[in-house]
Amino acid sequence: MSEEFNGYYRFPTIYNDQIAFVAEDDIWVVPSSGGIARRLTTNVGEISDLTFSEDGKWIAFTGRDEGVPDVYIIPSIGGVPIRLTYLGANSKVLCWHNGKIIFSSNYVQPFKRITSLWEVDVEDKRKLKQLDFGICTEISFGKEKGVVLGRKTGDPARWKKYRGGTAGELLIDLEGNYNFRKLIDLKSNFANPIWIQDRIYFISDHDDVANIYSCTVEGKDLKKHTYHNDFYVRNPKSDGKNIVYHAGSDIYILNLSNNVSEKVNIKYYSTLPQRNRKFVDPTQYFEGFSISKDAENLITTHRGKSFYYNNWYGPVKQLGKENGVRYRLTTYLNLKDEEKAVTISDENNYEHIEVYDLKTGNLIDKIEEYDLGRVMNIVASPKDEEILLTNQRNELILIDLRNHKKIDVDKSTFGPINGYSFSPDGRWIAYSKFINNKQAAIMIFDKEKEEVHQVTKPILFDVDPVFDPEGKYLYFLSYRIFNPIEDRFQMNLAFVKGTKPYLITLKKDICSPFQEIIKEEEEKEKKEEEIKVDIDFDNIADRIIPFPVSEERYVNIQAAKEKVFYAISPVSGVLEDEEDMLSEKHEKLTLKYYDLTEKEEKTYLEGISDFQISEDKEKIAILIDDELRILKTTNPPSPEQEKECENKYTRKCGWIDFHRINVEVQPLLEWRQMLCEAWRLQKFYFWNKDKLDEIEWDKILEKYYPLVERIATRTEFSDLIWEMQGELKSSHAYEMGGEYKPKPVYKIGYLGADLIFDEDRNLYKISHIIKGDIWDEKNKPPLLGPGVEVKEGDYLLAINGIEIKDKIPNEILVNCSGKDVEIVVSSSDNIEHKRKYVVKTLKDETPLRYREWVEKNKKYVHEKTDSRIGYIHIPDMGYTGYVEFHRNFLSEVRYDGLIIDVRVNSGGFVSSMILDKLNRKFIGYDLSPYREAQAYQYDSVRGPMVAITNEFAGSDGDIFSHSFKLMKLGKLIGKRTWGGVIGIWPRNPLVDHTITTQPEMAFWFKDVGWDVENYGTDPDIEIDITPKDYKENKDTQLDMAIEIVLKELKENPPIAPNDIKKP
Repeated sequence: MSEEFNGYYRFPTIYNDQIAFVAEDDIWVVPSSGGIARRLTTNVGEISDLTFSEDGKWIAFTGRDEGVPDVYIIPSIGGVPIRLTYLGANSKVLCWHNGKIIFSSNYVQPFKRITSLWEVDVEDKRKLKQLDFGICTEISFGKEKGVVLGRKTGDPARWKKYRGGTAGELLIDLEGNYNFRKLIDLKSNFANPIWIQDRIYFISDHDDVANIYSCTVEGKDLKKHTYHNDFYVRNPKSDGKNIVYHAGSDIYILNLSNNVSEKVNIKYYSTLPQRNRKFVDPTQYFEGFSISKDAENLITTHRGKSFYYNNWYGPVKQLGKENGVRYRLTTYLNLKDEEKAVTISDENNYEHIEVYDLKTGNLIDKIEEYDLGRVMNIVASPKDEEILLTNQRNELILIDLRNHKKIDVDKSTFGPINGYSFSPDGRWIAYSKFINNKQAAIMIFDKEKEEVHQVTKPILFDVDPVFDPEGKYLYFLSYRIFNPIEDRFQMNLAFVKGTKPYLITLKKDICSPFQEIIKEEEEKEKKEEEIKVDIDFDNIADRIIPFPVSEERYVNIQAAKEKVFYAISPVSGVLEDEEDMLSEKHEKLTLKYYDLTEKEEKTYLEGISDFQISEDKEKIAILIDDELRILKTTNPPSPEQEKECENKYTRKCGWIDFHRINVEVQPLLEWRQMLCEAWRLQKFYFWNKDKLDEIEWDKILEKYYPLVERIATRTEFSDLIWEMQGELKSSHAYEMGGEYKPKPVYKIGYLGADLIFDEDRNLYKISHIIKGDIWDEKNKPPLLGPGVEVKEGDYLLAINGIEIKDKIPNEILVNCSGKDVEIVVSSSDNIEHKRKYVVKTLKDETPLRYREWVEKNKKYVHEKTDSRIGYIHIPDMGYTGYVEFHRNFLSEVRYDGLIIDVRVNSGGFVSSMILDKLNRKFIGYDLSPYREAQAYQYDSVRGPMVAITNEFAGSDGDIFSHSFKLMKLGKLIGKRTWGGVIGIWPRNPLVDHTITTQPEMAFWFKDVGWDVENYGTDPDIEIDITPKDYKENKDTQLDMAIEIVLKELKENPPIAPNDIKKP
């Protein structure tokens, strides 16, 4: 007998008595009166954004069967889906109009975050057209030529009560002449406009929870139609008689004739295949490791489960509950006669300590009486049944596992505890503590006396202290070497290395280990004595000794017998790291050691990710990407051994075979745990605890947790996390990444050109070739390379031997990303004269389009100002934005004035560095007889500056825009910014590699306090680019910037070098 299940229903659409909706990432249909739902698709990709055709025969949707969101249709009675677009961009189906499908897309945009509207003909998919409304997200059509646009509209449930610059707005044009005006003026985040007869229906959250409202086409007679007070109304669609929508995973139908909204009772039967148990690759989900005292046994954690086993043989056993609980930081206890491990468990949604007997695998103790916060690291005592731990509150805590005694060792109000360790006898604890915002010192805690001693005098940061195994020295890394490297592009110096290993002698009578000394003859058979560490604290900070090695970028230091190991990070560019933000890619470090016997530094191994020395100091565990290797500390592996040991899991070679581990995943149990952890992370890190109390964060979990039982796919789980975190009413509460249903990803190879379908000739014309940077090998325009004689106006006839005819060029270029392809072209005046070329396709056209957009603006400014004003655009405040700023600033600063464009700036962290450059004051010239005079301060702007911003400038883009005004650098023009200035530091992935972000670092400004958040910053001069401006290809904001800067230049012209009389 089939069992009915309540699914997680989304994206409904309606036609007469039939509703289609999405559940389990597929399309289902159900009578509008309710009843048994019937599955329409079993697609490999996720489906969203359903809409019935005007005659009800088709359903259009956004599909992802080949990895990217494009436009598809399917008969409403069922059948094979048909793909209509091959844009490879972020597209979203909106509605039908006159037999065509209207959708939004960021295709051909210079920014991925900007969308415009498109239409595609269902009868002939080659008839693809970009609508000329400019930046836009939604549309609905009224009688005759009337149109209502949704600009900046999205899903208000993801940031509830949002009121910043990109809050959705509705614009209406009654006559079709592009004279748009605001439909209605409310403090709200509008979404989903629907024009029905003489009224416009829409979502608004101006009265707390988002519901459906309507007003007349004149923006009057506001009416409320739904009365949800718990979950936001989302994604409404209408057939003109009824409106369907979803809220809290249920579907509702609003009858427009009587204004009554009712839940659609759906009988839903499914095998729920994406809830099935599965086993995952342990290497892919490796989280951490701990080695036993002699490094013969291991504990490794994978996907929130901890396993213990012998390194190279025998069974692998799992600690704790099989599913539904996450275990973190599982660590061996260094005990003589017992085998125990300690871990952090989140059973019952509370993070606490658990202790396990490794001989039996049994849980033997729990420590739940303390609020430990989010534990970040654990170190076990070398002697006692004790552990040290740190948490997100920057506390260092000592726990005695035998009697549950807790000692609060220390706490920093300035930053995290950066490294800590026990002395060999277990009495002393060394750790690094921020003593102010700019300095961290090494501290030593005496367990017997419960006293803290500061033992270094930092220049900047002293970190990662570790005791010498014999208790003579304390090793650490210090940021104190100021040896600058010259910048190749500008007059600037940078301290790119700056660190060295140092040691402190713990007693006054101990000499430097780097000195050659004559040792007295020792007895051949010396009994091993128990080490007892004594420390003389008098003037201990003055007994600091540098290692005789060069300064580098050291990242870890640990001690073995007569050896000190450390890892060195290479000096390299950072752009690739930014592009691959969500990947688990590890930095390639060089592992070196200083041999205290031979008084020499040596290389142990290249290309490592991390390392750990065993407690007996005989073995070293080395992490290389997500592979683990255990070797002896005595000698590094030889080249012969490395060749012999490739892919060999043996004691001699040291490699650990993680595939011995069985990592089972029960999706529903995992989703329950992940939702609770995401909720807890906000509780741990959210910047304003009073606000959490105000929104009753505990009750938020009670509200959303029951919905987990309705989830059947990872996509649905993501949606639930977004909506739950939206209750924070804060910026930067994101969810991204994670393990989704496997699907093919066939990326389109791009030719770097605009292709338009010529209906008269039934051919595709190359209307525009994107210039970009022809010298950039990564983003080289395919049609502009040497020997490729392709011109704008030529026709594209074939690709890889396939005539285009009834196909779309991009359809042939599917799965050709970054590959060589053969193209056949002909001139417009001689179709029969065909020319063949082999070109390498692009993986992404956006960098070319961005470069062309910037160069076009720069040229326009230069021409309009008679080469008196420079122009730069900053796309973000990350590494890319920093590069882009300098690429243009260093040449554009030579002009009399400067326009700084931060429109669509996606934020980051470098705004203060850029503002520092712009704030340099021109105070004179540096003149020479054989070159043009240089402004002093160097690279200072001699004349006026104007900044352009808009609604899509956010985060650090908000900060830059507001600071530009606050620092009085010049006029700020454009539109109010995004309004999100609570920063994040993603460092707590969920078990399936999902990243959730916690707003934890809030910005306060001396003029407006906290009020840039959820508002933005107002420009000095507000000016919009209207749909009519876009249609006429006008950039009114850039024109206004030019007008203002020229006016200010005329009023206060800078002193030119020729105006200066020589003595």
